[in-house]
Amino acid sequence: MNKQITPCLWFNNQAKEAATMYCSVFAQAKITSQSHIVTEIEVMEQKFVLLDGGPMFQPNPSISFYYICEEEQELDQIWSAFLKEGKVMMALEKYPWAEKYGWITDKFGVSWQLSVGKISDVGQKITPCLMFTGKQYGRVDEAIAHYSSIFKNAITDGILRYQANEQPDEEGKVKHAQIKLDGEAIMLMESAAAHDFKFTEGVSLTIYCETQEEIDYYWNKLSESGEESMCGWLKDKFNVSWQIIPTILGKIMSDPAKAGKAAKAFMSMRKLNIEQIVQASIS
Repeated sequence: MNKQITPCLWFNNQAKEAATMYCSVFAQAKITSQSHIVTEIEVMEQKFVLLDGGPMFQPNPSISFYYICEEEQELDQIWSAFLKEGKVMMALEKYPWAEKYGWITDKFGVSWQLSVGKISDVGQKITPCLMFTGKQYGRVDEAIAHYSSIFKNAITDGILRYQANEQPDEEGKVKHAQIKLDGEAIMLMESAAAHDFKFTEGVSLTIYCETQEEIDYYWNKLSESGEESMCGWLKDKFNVSWQIIPTILGKIMSDPAKAGKAAKAFMSMRKLNIEQIVQASIS
């Protein structure tokens, strides 16, 4: 069950505008699919789903995207583009972990950690980064163990911990960790500093499943001690939002004759049921 974890970004009627901007800013970026409320893009082999879900949620820095630039010019171009109507989280300069690095939130609220480095050090150009703050502070070790028990072939690539002189963070807590879940890198951090953000549906992580068995597996494992929601959405025990979606749903929703009937069916579901959705779409 090798799965690419696909980030889903929540917008308020700005998904198409955001997709256009990202495709103009990032090299080798393209729109792969577009419907009334969902736009899918691909940036250097990393898929993103942009969802026009309304005003309820918006992306925040609790889940950011670590973007590696092997050339300084590429970083400078992206930084300049995002600086327009964006917000600097960490200044663009030299840090102990990178010759040049900056953390910026773009005009849509999506956070990017831009760094000059080698893609080979991580294995991919873009990596989701989860920051555990507030009530979730101190739980990164638990999260690594939990996710590693769910996704196969899990590897912990490295953990950097806070030292005794790095208050307000506690000695031994996780400053930065990198894991691989079925070969896909995920970064995790925790911070005791005061932050005005936490995990929300503004950025969720999507797993596409071929079979009902896979849906049942990921739904049951990830919702354990968490919270089930509607339409294939759930929150795990750390309040991170996930979507467990059958791959066939995209094909069904692209058929005008089936989309409405399928939507009516899955809108009433928590965990999605492939057979019931398919049957509803052809009834």
